[in-house]
Amino acid sequence: MVKKKKGMEMHRLIFIVLLALVLGLAMLNVAKAKGWLIPPSGEIQIYENTVVLGSMTTEQKIAQMVVGIGTPENRLAWQNMDLGGIYLYARETDHIFRQTIIDYQYGMTIPFFVTADFEGCFNPFTALTLSKPNSEIKTIGEAFEKGAEDGAFMSDLGFTLNFAPVVDLDDSIWGCRAFPGDKEGIAALAQAYTLGLQDQGIIATAKHYPGKTLVVRDPHKFVVAAEIGDDDIFPYEFLASKGDVKAIMVSHLITVGSVDSSGVPAVVSPSVMAGIRSSYDGLIISDEIHMLGLRNFYDTVDDMYIAVFAAGNDVILNFDTDPNEVYRMIKLIASAVDDGVISEDQIDASVIRILEAKGFEAD
Repeated sequence: MVKKKKGMEMHRLIFIVLLALVLGLAMLNVAKAKGWLIPPSGEIQIYENTVVLGSMTTEQKIAQMVVGIGTPENRLAWQNMDLGGIYLYARETDHIFRQTIIDYQYGMTIPFFVTADFEGCFNPFTALTLSKPNSEIKTIGEAFEKGAEDGAFMSDLGFTLNFAPVVDLDDSIWGCRAFPGDKEGIAALAQAYTLGLQDQGIIATAKHYPGKTLVVRDPHKFVVAAEIGDDDIFPYEFLASKGDVKAIMVSHLITVGSVDSSGVPAVVSPSVMAGIRSSYDGLIISDEIHMLGLRNFYDTVDDMYIAVFAAGNDVILNFDTDPNEVYRMIKLIASAVDDGVISEDQIDASVIRILEAKGFEAD
């Protein structure tokens, strides 16, 4: 009887140990899948608001150039990578927005850009506030007021960067994202909106350079080509010449004409980037890189990653929900920098622009 009891206890113990091992392995796999095992990237030195660039690893610099999806599950991974920014989709209440942003920013040496697409037409804050679509804005005063209202609302929640205004000349796909009028009128409305938004401390982004993004086919779904005229790029040249807009987003269109992307999507075209940079020193931001208009142009995702960094974008939107894949991209680009495929000076220049946009100096 005693032997039988001891045998049962031994079987029970073995079962408990095996169960603990199975549960432990399952938890380990979950942690790995969610990116929780990505190690912290190391201390970044800041003295009197000056970031010591030499204290940043190549991976940290590249991570600062990336904006990812700001889900609660990804927070630890993005913090450990020192990712540059997060993009937030709709939340049900202002409290959820605020708490999400507070949780993300807590303990960060360099804060995240906190970004959204608040264009009025597609509104991530519909549950909280309404905003006129661009297509209904008729006067300079209305445009400035809309920018100021949007900016005050976003700033109160904790956002820092808006992917707006849209300055395409026409919108035959969605019908509500473009301002009305001719090129001069659209440029003036975009300028007024930008000034109103940035008066509230929110960085404005003119998009989608070089134009025609809303009139051919949806680049979210298709590889798209278009002929660009001087009128299409006029609003960007106007805003850049006035020094008003702090960021320009580049599209995935393959372009000819006034802006020739040399047979590749504009966002990965060094000639397009050089053309923008010749008269503009603000942030250049990629459209989201997994849109099929870019992704389907490349045979492999690694080729796409290298091309979008090598072209000269300062900020890359990568909305892959798997933090391990974003981490792999960062490692891949770091290797490309080490191998001389991508210039380290170019990466440094982008990081300096990012740090300055966040209110830091760099040394």
